[in-house]
Amino acid sequence: MGFRSSIKSAVKRALGMEHQAKSTPVARTPPVPPQDQDNAASLANIECDAQELKERLEAGEEIVIVDVRTDGEVAGGMLAGALHIPLQQLEARWKEVEDANEIVCYCAAGMRSLRAAELLRSKGCINATSLAGGLPSWTDIGGKIAKA
Repeated sequence: MGFRSSIKSAVKRALGMEHQAKSTPVARTPPVPPQDQDNAASLANIECDAQELKERLEAGEEIVIVDVRTDGEVAGGMLAGALHIPLQQLEARWKEVEDANEIVCYCAAGMRSLRAAELLRSKGCINATSLAGGLPSWTDIGGKIAKA
C-alpha cells in the first residue's frame, strides 16, 4: 500500500467510512451556472445600511431615495427629498429614476423596498439598493423625517 492509499484509509477509518465500497459514487453539488453566480453576487450587495446612507448623504453624494410605502404611510413623514413611488406603481413609473447614479429604496421594514430594488435591477438600474431595516433603521441612527 502506497503513502496516498494509507492516508486515504486512515481518513476513511477516522470518518467511519472504512467499510464503504470503493465504487460508491460521491454525491456532488452541481456547479452554479454563471448567470446564477452573477445574480447571487448582485443580490449580495442589494441592501444599504442606514448609517452608511446617512454619511453619504451628509457628504453630498447624489443618491435618489425612493419611498415605496403607501400614501397613508407617507402622510406620517418621509426622508427629506425622497421621491414617493408606491411599490404597486413602480413597474409603471420606474423610468423616473432610470438615469440616477444611485437609488436607495425604503419602506416601513425593508421587505417592499427589497422587492423594489430587485424590480429596478431587473429593468437595468443595477445601482438600486434597499435600505436595510426600513424607516426604523433610519430613525434609530438619528435620521430625520420630514412631514409630507
